Amino acid sequence: MKNRIIENLKSLDTQKKQHFLLAVSGGIDSMVMLDFFYNNPSLASVTVCYINHNSHSKSKKMGKLVSNYCSNNNISYIESSIDSSKIKSNIEAQFRDKRYSELAKICKEVNADYIVTAHHSDDQIETILMKILNASSFSSMIGIRSLNNNIFRPMLNIKKSEIIQYAKKNKVAFIADPTNEDITLTRNFLRKKVIPVLEHIKPNLHKPFEDFQKKTKDMEELLSFTTDKFIKSDDMRFSQNIYYINKGRFLTLPFLLKINVIKRILSKDSEFYFSKNLLAELSAFLNKEVVGSEKIINKTKILIDRDCILLTENLDIIPVYREVKPGEIIENNDFLFHWNYDKRPKIFLKDPSFEYVDAEHFNNKLIIRNLDNDDTFSPLGLSGTKKVNQYLTDQKVSSIDKDKTLVVCNEKDIVWLAGKQISNNYKLTKKSKLIAKLNFLRK
Repeated sequence: MKNRIIENLKSLDTQKKQHFLLAVSGGIDSMVMLDFFYNNPSLASVTVCYINHNSHSKSKKMGKLVSNYCSNNNISYIESSIDSSKIKSNIEAQFRDKRYSELAKICKEVNADYIVTAHHSDDQIETILMKILNASSFSSMIGIRSLNNNIFRPMLNIKKSEIIQYAKKNKVAFIADPTNEDITLTRNFLRKKVIPVLEHIKPNLHKPFEDFQKKTKDMEELLSFTTDKFIKSDDMRFSQNIYYINKGRFLTLPFLLKINVIKRILSKDSEFYFSKNLLAELSAFLNKEVVGSEKIINKTKILIDRDCILLTENLDIIPVYREVKPGEIIENNDFLFHWNYDKRPKIFLKDPSFEYVDAEHFNNKLIIRNLDNDDTFSPLGLSGTKKVNQYLTDQKVSSIDKDKTLVVCNEKDIVWLAGKQISNNYKLTKKSKLIAKLNFLRK
């Protein structure tokens, strides 16, 4: 057992001695972990944390056991409490989330390198079975990871029987958690009723589950490799805080790969996981392929356009309506706009951020504003008027870019789709006497 834990510590790939925050409940698993690290001080320096769930009659007694052990052995000890009064459903998951949230906070406070838990191989069997029963995502089928960000589980390849043997040999005191006897909880039912039957059929049950975990991990690595390849390909690009994905190519990908590409984007700030229901919703959304349909996940809008699938965190249209006098500069985090009277250019710039227009009918001010659904204008080079929205569609402008389009107006008349096209009504001619230079720059 000692040699395997030492070998597992090597996975941290560090030269310096680590500071571990040990999550100790007072049960046999975590008390054995605590005793092990106390008796092997060269492996790591430790701070012990007991999280009181206030969920059963022995909570305080278990905390006292951990506290006494640390006091008697001069180990740094912290006790914290979480409010369980409002937890009525999905008890295990909610306790786990609250517990890890509190451990993460304390880990920062004591400047520990890792949160260390006493999960073992029997826990792994239970977890994988639960994931299968809950039809969880593919990546979660790996089960408990020995290292997940700063959460480390050095006993994950240690059997429960070995932990019991260590406790007996070293006379480790512990208190059995009474909630472990409640078989209405799925994990306890599997532990008490299902796994013993499986062990009767397959005495060395740990082996096939370890093999399953390794194969699932291999598949995840392949999926990650393929995802990286797609993200770096010409089928995906990032511009002005928008991800553009080639719709035709993306929709032919296996569903698992589609999900992983989207998950990678949603996880750029912090790890994001799809729930079972959310996966079903996203599958239905993508399968419909309805142009213009939107879905918001994790504060990110996913939009199906004609040629692309777009993802952006810019969920709201920033309202813009400003009167701008000649020489005045309007600037914010999104764009810069200014205009002034000017001479006829000798050479017309090919830069779309500049335009020269006939200013004879200007009232010494222009208006820059958001596009309205009913806006119409006379596109340069075309006869008659056209709805701006339809013109942009014809130009293959995405729905998100449409929402960001601004118009420059003379009173109610559109002079310029900023950065895109001017109106026929304001084009320069040989007869133009008063000329204006417009400048719009999208940041």
